[in-house]
Amino acid sequence: MQIGELILALVGLVLQCCLFALIWRRGLHRRVGFFFAYNLYAVGAEIVRFVCRNHPATYFQVYWLTEALYAILAFLAIREAFRWVFRNFYGLKGFWTLLPAVTLLTLIIVALRLRQTHAAESYAIVGIIISAEITVNFLQLGILALFIFLVRFFHVGWRQHAFGIVLGFGISAAGTLAVFLLRSEFGTKFDPIVRITPPIAYIIAVLVWLWTFLRVEPPHPMQGWAPALTPEQMVFELRRYTKAVKDMLGR
Repeated sequence: MQIGELILALVGLVLQCCLFALIWRRGLHRRVGFFFAYNLYAVGAEIVRFVCRNHPATYFQVYWLTEALYAILAFLAIREAFRWVFRNFYGLKGFWTLLPAVTLLTLIIVALRLRQTHAAESYAIVGIIISAEITVNFLQLGILALFIFLVRFFHVGWRQHAFGIVLGFGISAAGTLAVFLLRSEFGTKFDPIVRITPPIAYIIAVLVWLWTFLRVEPPHPMQGWAPALTPEQMVFELRRYTKAVKDMLGR
């Protein structure tokens, strides 16, 4: 591990510990249970990685094994945030299908992408973990896009902690995916950039989370939000967005 990577790892660990302490001190760990579990796990995983940094073989195994659980907890935390913000809309016909639909579409797109690359890994389990991580990162970006669209469509406020959680995961996912795309297209040509991009993106994500939880959220989830749209307004908004998409596609 080079000195720059070591500094980034330490900075990330310190910020992660600050975030964990902040959520615990404000008593928010019950509301964002999966995200809190993600942070607790992140602190422990990064400490273990740091201890193993001078043992390449051990570090390799520890890194990819811990990365697998990172992906699972990240997805659960994003799903938790999504349901927290839009739980009042689950009574609308078909609304509950939006998140599964985005998940399925993302899985199909990533599966097609992975079939084309056929990246050969020294260990089969590593290849499986990498494929799963790519899938989860694409899924994080897809859910972020859906989240932003629904917030704008339903005129929901942006002050909720859930939006900061999803935004942070989206930033981290973008950094990781940029690395995978660079590696798949150019090999080790941009290795210095590849090595520092994910930790920098993750540090930015943690800073977003710290900023999010430092702010005071409205006492009631609906306080400060615009009134929900009436069915007629929803139809009008949907037609407006449909027309905008058709105009963009030149239809």
